[in-house]
Amino acid sequence: MVTFRILPVIENRVLGPYTLLRIKDRNMHKEAKCGQFVMVGFPSSLDPFLLRPLSFLSIAEDSFSLLIKKKGRGTEKLSELSVGDELKILGPLGRYIIPPKSGILIAGGIGIAPLYYQSLWMSHGILFYGAKRKRDILFSKDFESRGFTVKTITEEERGTVADLVRENLEILEGQQIFICGPDAMIKALKDIIGGYTKQAFVYMERRMGCGLGGCKSCAVKTDSGYKLVCQDGPVFPLKEVSYD
Repeated sequence: MVTFRILPVIENRVLGPYTLLRIKDRNMHKEAKCGQFVMVGFPSSLDPFLLRPLSFLSIAEDSFSLLIKKKGRGTEKLSELSVGDELKILGPLGRYIIPPKSGILIAGGIGIAPLYYQSLWMSHGILFYGAKRKRDILFSKDFESRGFTVKTITEEERGTVADLVRENLEILEGQQIFICGPDAMIKALKDIIGGYTKQAFVYMERRMGCGLGGCKSCAVKTDSGYKLVCQDGPVFPLKEVSYD
């Protein structure tokens, strides 16, 4: 049974437009698998009341790291934490996946976080990565050092990651593809990818109240009805996700 843990922050570092939090924990590396996430909150405060779902960025034997984007009160408070501050952690949660040794990763913005974690389970592949500005692109050299080909694009220069994928469609054929980013990006990629592969999967991002399936706030529409990101995901076949 998954239970809450109170764990200390051991690093807070600014990375481009994001904040990297590293949290001390000697058990997560034994429990967490690719594709899973945690719910994060504040043990001594009810402001905000609800926990926030966050993907793993990486996990070491003594700690795990999360990447924070300021979107509201909760994530703003998370980004302001100091070393020694404590967090309430619930997880790992969600269904895990078994990633291929090689494949294609498509990230938009903060969507790089779970795909970076997935890449640590792979031997090589191709990363398509889009962001608003050049300085927002993270981890490119790290991906390359581990055998990944990295293709980037920024809105300030010439377009979105969907444009980048459209320019390289021939690379997609027969590959397993994993996507994470905003809904507009996912919808565009679903139209673009089309018949190039039937093995495309998407990390769905939704607000959650509990992370355990009780509140139903993370429901997503699929071709077979509504499903919960926290219990049925967060990874879904792209062809099943509906934006109608």
